[in-house]
Amino acid sequence: MIRPWQTIASEPVIDLGLFRVTRDVARSPRTQGERPFYVVHMADWVMVVPLTADGKLVLVRQYRHGAREAGLEVPGGLHDHAGEQPDEGAARELAEESGYGGGKLTLLGRLRPQPALFANRAWIYLALEVARHGAPAPDPGEDLEVVLLDPREVPARIAAGEISNAMTVAALALAGFPGGARGPA
Repeated sequence: MIRPWQTIASEPVIDLGLFRVTRDVARSPRTQGERPFYVVHMADWVMVVPLTADGKLVLVRQYRHGAREAGLEVPGGLHDHAGEQPDEGAARELAEESGYGGGKLTLLGRLRPQPALFANRAWIYLALEVARHGAPAPDPGEDLEVVLLDPREVPARIAAGEISNAMTVAALALAGFPGGARGPA
Protein backbone atom coordinates (compact mmCIF):
# COMPACT_ATOMS: atom_id res chain seq x y z
CA MET A 1 0.00 0.00 0.00
CA ILE A 2 1.31 3.45 -0.93
CA ARG A 3 1.49 5.70 2.13
CA PRO A 4 1.92 9.50 2.26
CA TRP A 5 5.43 10.81 2.75
CA GLN A 6 6.04 12.65 6.00
CA THR A 7 6.97 16.31 5.56
CA ILE A 8 10.08 16.97 7.67
CA ALA A 9 10.53 20.64 6.79
CA SER A 10 8.91 23.28 4.62
CA GLU A 11 10.34 26.68 3.82
CA PRO A 12 9.07 29.48 1.58
CA VAL A 13 11.00 30.07 -1.62
CA ILE A 14 9.01 32.86 -3.25
CA ASP A 15 5.61 34.51 -2.96
CA LEU A 16 4.36 36.07 -6.19
CA GLY A 17 0.83 36.87 -5.04
CA LEU A 18 -0.95 34.63 -7.53
CA PHE A 19 1.06 31.69 -6.25
CA ARG A 20 3.81 30.87 -3.81
CA VAL A 21 6.46 28.16 -3.87
CA THR A 22 7.76 26.16 -0.92
CA ARG A 23 10.71 23.80 -0.69
CA ASP A 24 9.61 20.77 1.29
CA VAL A 25 11.75 17.94 2.58
CA ALA A 26 9.81 14.69 2.88
CA ARG A 27 10.66 11.19 4.09
CA SER A 28 9.70 8.07 2.17
CA PRO A 29 7.83 5.57 4.37
CA ARG A 30 9.26 2.78 2.20
CA THR A 31 12.98 3.67 2.23
CA GLN A 32 13.14 6.23 5.06
CA GLY A 33 15.16 8.35 2.62
CA GLU A 34 14.59 12.11 2.54
CA ARG A 35 14.07 14.09 -0.63
CA PRO A 36 13.41 17.76 -1.46
CA PHE A 37 10.26 18.77 -3.36
CA TYR A 38 9.17 22.15 -4.70
CA VAL A 39 5.44 22.75 -4.32
CA VAL A 40 3.38 25.48 -6.01
CA HIS A 41 0.53 26.71 -3.80
CA MET A 42 -2.33 28.65 -5.37
CA ALA A 43 -6.09 28.93 -5.15
CA ASP A 44 -8.25 26.11 -6.45
CA TRP A 45 -9.67 26.49 -9.94
CA VAL A 46 -13.31 26.33 -11.01
CA MET A 47 -14.31 25.32 -14.52
CA VAL A 48 -17.73 25.07 -16.18
CA VAL A 49 -18.90 23.02 -19.16
CA PRO A 50 -21.99 25.10 -20.12
CA LEU A 51 -24.73 24.01 -22.49
CA THR A 52 -27.55 26.21 -23.72
CA ALA A 53 -31.18 25.02 -23.85
CA ASP A 54 -30.74 24.30 -27.57
CA GLY A 55 -27.63 22.18 -26.91
CA LYS A 56 -24.83 24.58 -27.85
CA LEU A 57 -21.57 24.38 -25.91
CA VAL A 58 -20.45 27.80 -24.60
CA LEU A 59 -16.67 28.18 -24.86
CA VAL A 60 -14.30 31.11 -24.75
CA ARG A 61 -11.39 31.71 -27.08
CA GLN A 62 -8.76 33.13 -24.76
CA TYR A 63 -5.21 34.36 -25.17
CA ARG A 64 -2.72 32.58 -22.89
CA HIS A 65 0.64 34.27 -22.61
CA GLY A 66 2.57 31.17 -21.52
CA ALA A 67 1.61 29.46 -24.80
CA ARG A 68 1.70 32.77 -26.75
CA GLU A 69 -1.57 31.82 -28.45
CA ALA A 70 -5.35 31.82 -28.13
CA GLY A 71 -7.34 28.63 -27.81
CA LEU A 72 -10.83 27.43 -27.01
CA GLU A 73 -11.51 26.70 -23.35
CA VAL A 74 -14.40 26.16 -21.01
CA PRO A 75 -15.08 29.23 -18.86
CA GLY A 76 -13.29 29.15 -15.53
CA GLY A 77 -10.74 30.71 -13.27
CA LEU A 78 -9.41 30.99 -9.76
CA HIS A 79 -11.64 30.21 -6.81
CA ASP A 80 -10.14 33.00 -4.73
CA HIS A 81 -13.10 34.99 -3.36
CA ALA A 82 -13.30 34.71 0.44
CA GLY A 83 -16.35 32.83 1.68
CA GLU A 84 -17.38 31.77 -1.82
CA GLN A 85 -18.35 28.13 -2.35
CA PRO A 86 -16.91 26.40 -5.45
CA ASP A 87 -20.30 26.27 -7.20
CA GLU A 88 -20.74 30.01 -6.59
CA GLY A 89 -17.27 30.62 -8.03
CA ALA A 90 -18.12 28.51 -11.07
CA ALA A 91 -21.30 30.52 -11.70
CA ARG A 92 -19.37 33.78 -11.22
CA GLU A 93 -16.63 32.77 -13.67
CA LEU A 94 -19.20 31.60 -16.23
CA ALA A 95 -20.96 34.98 -16.09
CA GLU A 96 -17.74 37.03 -16.09
CA GLU A 97 -16.14 35.24 -19.02
CA SER A 98 -19.16 34.48 -21.20
CA GLY A 99 -22.13 36.56 -20.07
CA TYR A 100 -24.09 33.31 -19.66
CA GLY A 101 -25.72 32.02 -16.49
CA GLY A 102 -28.73 30.41 -14.91
CA GLY A 103 -29.60 26.80 -15.56
CA LYS A 104 -28.68 23.81 -13.45
CA LEU A 105 -25.12 23.45 -12.10
CA THR A 106 -23.84 19.95 -11.25
CA LEU A 107 -20.41 19.00 -9.89
CA LEU A 108 -18.73 16.54 -12.25
CA GLY A 109 -15.56 16.09 -10.21
CA ARG A 110 -12.48 17.51 -8.55
CA LEU A 111 -9.22 17.00 -10.39
CA ARG A 112 -5.58 17.64 -9.50
CA PRO A 113 -4.16 19.71 -12.39
CA GLN A 114 -0.53 18.62 -11.85
CA PRO A 115 -0.12 16.83 -8.51
CA ALA A 116 3.65 16.48 -8.82
CA LEU A 117 4.02 20.26 -8.50
CA PHE A 118 0.69 21.95 -7.72
CA ALA A 119 -1.17 21.63 -4.41
CA ASN A 120 -4.50 22.92 -5.77
CA ARG A 121 -7.60 21.27 -7.22
CA ALA A 122 -9.87 22.05 -10.14
CA TRP A 123 -13.61 21.87 -9.48
CA ILE A 124 -15.39 20.87 -12.72
CA TYR A 125 -19.09 21.67 -13.19
CA LEU A 126 -21.68 20.96 -15.85
CA ALA A 127 -24.18 23.79 -16.40
CA LEU A 128 -27.33 22.84 -18.32
CA GLU A 129 -29.78 25.24 -19.98
CA VAL A 130 -27.66 28.35 -19.53
CA ALA A 131 -28.78 31.56 -21.23
CA ARG A 132 -27.12 34.82 -22.15
CA HIS A 133 -27.76 37.34 -19.37
CA GLY A 134 -25.38 40.11 -20.37
CA ALA A 135 -22.02 40.98 -21.83
CA PRO A 136 -18.86 39.25 -20.61
CA ALA A 137 -16.89 41.20 -18.01
CA PRO A 138 -13.37 39.75 -18.25
CA ASP A 139 -10.60 40.63 -15.85
CA PRO A 140 -8.08 43.25 -17.09
CA GLY A 141 -5.57 40.46 -17.87
CA GLU A 142 -8.00 38.50 -20.06
CA ASP A 143 -8.63 38.86 -23.79
CA LEU A 144 -11.40 36.51 -24.86
CA GLU A 145 -14.38 36.00 -27.12
CA VAL A 146 -17.42 33.78 -26.64
CA VAL A 147 -17.84 30.87 -29.06
CA LEU A 148 -20.99 28.75 -29.33
CA LEU A 149 -20.12 25.31 -30.61
CA ASP A 150 -22.08 22.27 -31.68
CA PRO A 151 -20.79 19.61 -29.22
CA ARG A 152 -20.29 17.18 -32.12
CA GLU A 153 -17.42 19.46 -33.24
CA VAL A 154 -15.40 18.85 -30.05
CA PRO A 155 -13.32 15.87 -31.33
CA ALA A 156 -12.34 17.72 -34.52
CA ARG A 157 -11.46 20.90 -32.60
CA ILE A 158 -9.24 18.87 -30.23
CA ALA A 159 -7.61 17.02 -33.14
CA ALA A 160 -6.93 20.35 -34.90
CA GLY A 161 -5.31 21.77 -31.76
CA GLU A 162 -7.91 24.51 -31.39
CA ILE A 163 -8.87 22.97 -28.02
CA SER A 164 -5.48 22.14 -26.49
CA ASN A 165 -5.79 23.20 -22.85
CA ALA A 166 -5.43 19.88 -20.99
CA MET A 167 -7.80 20.92 -18.19
CA THR A 168 -10.45 21.87 -20.76
CA VAL A 169 -10.06 18.50 -22.47
CA ALA A 170 -10.40 16.79 -19.07
CA ALA A 171 -13.50 18.86 -18.22
CA LEU A 172 -15.09 18.02 -21.57
CA ALA A 173 -14.30 14.33 -21.04
CA LEU A 174 -15.92 14.40 -17.59
CA ALA A 175 -19.01 15.93 -19.19
CA GLY A 176 -19.05 13.22 -21.86
CA PHE A 177 -17.44 15.08 -24.77
CA PRO A 178 -16.30 13.31 -26.81
CA GLY A 179 -17.91 9.92 -26.18
CA GLY A 180 -17.58 9.76 -22.39
CA ALA A 181 -19.82 7.68 -20.13
CA ARG A 182 -22.39 10.46 -19.60
CA GLY A 183 -22.59 11.57 -23.19
CA PRO A 184 -23.71 15.05 -24.17
CA ALA A 185 -26.84 16.17 -22.32
